[in-house]
Amino acid sequence: MTLTFLLCFFLILVALIFSVIITNRVVKLDVQEVRYPEIDGLRGYLAFFVFLHHSYIWRFFLQNGEWEEPKSNLFNHFGQTTVAFFFVITAFLFTLKLINSKSKQIDWTAYINARLYRLFPMYLFSVGIIFFIAGYLTNFKSRIPFFENLLHLLSWIFFNIRKGLSINGLEDSFLFNAGVTWTLPYEWAFYFLLPLIALFFKIKVNYKTLLLFISTAAIIMIINESSLRHFFPFLGGIIAALVISKNKLGAVLKQKKYAFLAILLIACSIYFFNSGRKPIPIIITTIVFIIIASGNSFFGLLSSTFSRKFGQITYSIYLLHGILLFVIFYFVIGFEQAKDLTELEFWSIITLAVFPLIFISQLTFKYIEHPLMELAKVKLKSSVVKS
Repeated sequence: MTLTFLLCFFLILVALIFSVIITNRVVKLDVQEVRYPEIDGLRGYLAFFVFLHHSYIWRFFLQNGEWEEPKSNLFNHFGQTTVAFFFVITAFLFTLKLINSKSKQIDWTAYINARLYRLFPMYLFSVGIIFFIAGYLTNFKSRIPFFENLLHLLSWIFFNIRKGLSINGLEDSFLFNAGVTWTLPYEWAFYFLLPLIALFFKIKVNYKTLLLFISTAAIIMIINESSLRHFFPFLGGIIAALVISKNKLGAVLKQKKYAFLAILLIACSIYFFNSGRKPIPIIITTIVFIIIASGNSFFGLLSSTFSRKFGQITYSIYLLHGILLFVIFYFVIGFEQAKDLTELEFWSIITLAVFPLIFISQLTFKYIEHPLMELAKVKLKSSVVKS
């Protein structure tokens, strides 16, 4: 890393702290009560690392026109290890729900509805912005046959976003959000595989429900050409849930020395591996997560009010940062001008982008995500009462 980048990275962190503090004074939100505050605190930093990951990719895309994984180990891990953490978190939380299911009966329809309320509204909002941008760039006129366009639009609506999939004939449409939502089909596949996992915890599942959910998971995986290697972090999350549920290591792993161990493990993963998707980095990610889930707050950082407020807006940051980067480099600066930016100029722009990213994400969480989350809770309680 150059001295220029280290200086800019420091300024980016300062901008992040400033943005979260100011935003929470302007758009006030209460901290949500959760069982694992350290995990909540972790999420925001993970989403922010993905933002830095895609910023780095944009840097070289503007220069050579190639959308490639970073050659820098650190920035590659900012994307890949971060996604692995997200997958581990998903599997951990939902597996724990199965382990702690006292009735050993689950309303699977209500469960899926709750996931729809949680994930779809914000996602559809972000896709709506992307469709508007595409319409603007094509003067709101159809460039390709109607049914072909409709198929592509439906693919976007249902998370199937990849290179080569255009919107109204626009090449490289994935640039609009950096293709970040490739992870969501894996999340949905896991959700639909939960009834199968539930059988291992002696939870009764209607065979029709089981077949329907497994078939849906298979369809999602086939349509999105899913790679099985991306499911390994989910396995790590299941293992983490089994370890934490035994409640034997919590008091031990909370100790500060294990925070140092976690930092050392992550540093080794970054130094020795250029990818967070390989078996050893995934094992390291799982171990580090178990330390955090055991209540290790990394010297109070992850459990702090600051981190938890930052963590609440994770999903919005994740969905909107790619759109913001595209708007900045295409509409505000222009690709040709951005191509000639110096390293200092480029990372200074990224630093300035932090505040609008945090502010907009706070607004979308407050007015889109949170109301639908509360509605989902009401409906879930209602279904429990009826049953």
